[in-house]
Amino acid sequence: MNHERQPNFLLIVVDDMGYSDCQPFGGEINTPNLQQLADNGVRFRHFHTSALCAPTRSMLLSGCDNHQAGLGNMPTAHATNQYMQPGYEGYLNKEVLTIPEILKEAGYHTYMSGKWHLGELDGFRPHSRGFERTFSFLGGGASHFNDQRALSEFEQPHTKYSENGETVEHLPEDFYSSDYYTDRMIQYLAEQQDDQPFFAYLAFTAPHDPLQVPDAWLDKYKGAYDGGYDAIREQRLQRMKELGLVPQDLTPNEGSGMFEKWEELRENERREAARKMEIYAAMIENLDWNLGRLFDKLKELDKFDDTIIFFLSDNGANPKEPYFYAPNTKELIAAEYDNSLENMGRINSFISIGGAWAEVANTPLSYFKLTTYEGGTQTPFIVSGRRMHKRGIVTDELLHVTDILPTILDYANVSYPKEKGLKPLYGTSLKPYLQQETRQPVRNDFDVLGFEITECKAVLKGDWKLIFMPPPYGKGDEWHLYNLKEDIKEENNLAEQFPAKFNELKADWQAYAISVGYIKANDERAVAKLGYEEFYRFDPKHRVQEDVGAESPAPASPNALGD
Repeated sequence: MNHERQPNFLLIVVDDMGYSDCQPFGGEINTPNLQQLADNGVRFRHFHTSALCAPTRSMLLSGCDNHQAGLGNMPTAHATNQYMQPGYEGYLNKEVLTIPEILKEAGYHTYMSGKWHLGELDGFRPHSRGFERTFSFLGGGASHFNDQRALSEFEQPHTKYSENGETVEHLPEDFYSSDYYTDRMIQYLAEQQDDQPFFAYLAFTAPHDPLQVPDAWLDKYKGAYDGGYDAIREQRLQRMKELGLVPQDLTPNEGSGMFEKWEELRENERREAARKMEIYAAMIENLDWNLGRLFDKLKELDKFDDTIIFFLSDNGANPKEPYFYAPNTKELIAAEYDNSLENMGRINSFISIGGAWAEVANTPLSYFKLTTYEGGTQTPFIVSGRRMHKRGIVTDELLHVTDILPTILDYANVSYPKEKGLKPLYGTSLKPYLQQETRQPVRNDFDVLGFEITECKAVLKGDWKLIFMPPPYGKGDEWHLYNLKEDIKEENNLAEQFPAKFNELKADWQAYAISVGYIKANDERAVAKLGYEEFYRFDPKHRVQEDVGAESPAPASPNALGD
């Protein structure tokens, strides 16, 4: 291996996969290629993202906070006082630079295949943000097959595929998202004519709903989930203890209590619930199989050893049912799709794992995607490659998705451009830690991580966490304080017991909110005022001219979020 060569980078993101789904994090789902990455790299158990996918992706690619990168709120949850305000544009704005924009200037080839979700309009697609060759899905979710069916009528405006900036009208007959994204990435790497280094971004839409797999994968997990929620939760927790991921005395997470227990379900409901989880597991094994194909190609091209690989999920497991996506209803889903037991997972079905399985998927963490509980923002994260000195271990470093850009630049020996008007980086390089240098990465003066999306708020500082949750996952009128070192499940609210610590973290969150330009939502949804077609035009003329920092009521539950 020639250490003089610039490293390649492969950034792999999966969509809505739970904390404990894959093998390296205690899951029963067969993921040997992820296991290989973990064995040859580092597993981080305190890595955090946003609670929703587009904000996470904006931070991942820019290294900046989502409120400064353009995803201060999740389209289409914007309140009228947020719409098109700075940092709330609804797409990746031009006040941040992306990893490919920076590396391209340094002589890197830049490739992307998969989900973008950071802008559908001309000039905001991946081809305009530094990627040399792209095949991308522009929206939040859709059918995984060639019908391009949107999650709902209101999702249609950005449910499009794009190749090198041009809309793709027709997909191949045998299109399946994970297979095709991987095919394209393999093609880009194989067709590279020179020996320049590359940055490759492979962003699966699996296992985002609708849960679908090719026919050959439908019965891979037949019967595996017949034992129900508690049985899988217990098995995962035991494996996590064996792997050193959780304390040996940790008890199972009892869950939010929002969903029916397995024993309360009727027999047909249990069969349906188990079948949904079977399809979900098959989706994850399929994407792992595709990673194996990609790794084999890199080895064939003699580029694997010089490639540093990052793997993460964009947020916690998804609790949403198909009728969550406005204007869907239970009746519409029943009329428009064939969700019979025999047809689940096929092209004209639309199923999700639902809230109870989402809680299991996030074992032992609490809650799920949409929330700033750990089940929403803590995801599996692996950094792997022969360029690193650390391997095969689990670490407690408090990490954030914005750390990936500075880490990549550090390994590439490329400086972040000092251009006027650019937003400041939120992340910090992990290279010193990964290389076992004596200097440890320092996040900032106070080692604070701030979070906010759809008025779900949190701040992490050392072992402590302060969280605010609006309905339906919280009362919306109080902050809770947890010590995550002693209470990873966030069960014991210590706000009254430690008032000084509570006030300290509350001040930290307020300082974070001011620094990133957080705008407290008013009680009027922009999409209700504009309609969906007009909303997706992101026209500045609809910006509300008012004091955007004024205190105002929190918005209604974000039931029309496109992801």
